[in-house]
Amino acid sequence: MTTEEFFKSLAGKIELTQSEADKIAKKHNWLREKLCEKLSVEDDFLTGSYARNTMIRPKDGEKFDADFFLAFSKQEYGESELADLLKTVKVALYEIKSGDSDIEKIDDKQRRSIGVIYKDNFQIDVVPAVQIEKDKLYKIFDKRTQTAVNSNPKLHSKNLTDANDATASNLAKRLVPIVKMLKFWKREKCDYLKSFHLELLAVETLKDEEITSYSAGIAKFFNSVDLQSPLTDPANEENIIDTYLDEDGTRDDLLSLIADERKTANEAMELEEKGDDDGAVAKWKKIFEKDGDENKISGSSPIKTGPVVINRGPAKPWCSL
Repeated sequence: MTTEEFFKSLAGKIELTQSEADKIAKKHNWLREKLCEKLSVEDDFLTGSYARNTMIRPKDGEKFDADFFLAFSKQEYGESELADLLKTVKVALYEIKSGDSDIEKIDDKQRRSIGVIYKDNFQIDVVPAVQIEKDKLYKIFDKRTQTAVNSNPKLHSKNLTDANDATASNLAKRLVPIVKMLKFWKREKCDYLKSFHLELLAVETLKDEEITSYSAGIAKFFNSVDLQSPLTDPANEENIIDTYLDEDGTRDDLLSLIADERKTANEAMELEEKGDDDGAVAKWKKIFEKDGDENKISGSSPIKTGPVVINRGPAKPWCSL
């Protein structure tokens, strides 16, 4: 097995299946439509890893989780607190629940969203926000602190898409699959690292060069990622993304882990350059497989040759009431 085949196999294992993507799309499109019928909102749009196509399959027994924002009018709701917006959304969702037998429960105990939990092992989180400037700036609430911050999830998605296009090599777009593989690595080895933070780090580290192979891109990430300088939100420089690492005391742990992975990645690249694919793959497995991992990556794993199509659905024009 070549290193490229190894990474394609890994990508295939953690990718959503088309049926899973279709099921989530059907449910979130219907739910967004019903909420827009009941509530006066300026915009509704998907956000998070599902929207950016960086979602990975959850571990057995865990739920898929898709998020979307309901953006309320600044004029009517600009001074509203999170609790008020959550209450408004909650009332509407309980009314909608009666029309969909697949909804198991409404979880109104989450910090900044209302969870709609379905019977088929997934949930949709409805996140209220306030539109400050359409498509450019939104008042959202930090999941950790619940304080209001101004940001733009649409810009985050655009930046990732642009970087994925810009780093393509011979029409092969590897950045988004690399982000997914790094999220798999994060889940296994440093789950304290926030997924959004990791995505920003990957884009910032890899956006300026063609990614000629998965191994080259991932090795560059471990060699060049900057964990010392403050990382700011591309939509608002006042938002510092990585302060939680210092508050939690996990920055040194992450630096140490990255140093170990850098050494292993460089050893893998040296073996690959010498033509020793088996040795290189063995090194990469030290990064992406844990000892005793039952879901090991092998050459017999299915490799997906086409993208999973996610029907996200646009915001409905008749939501702008």
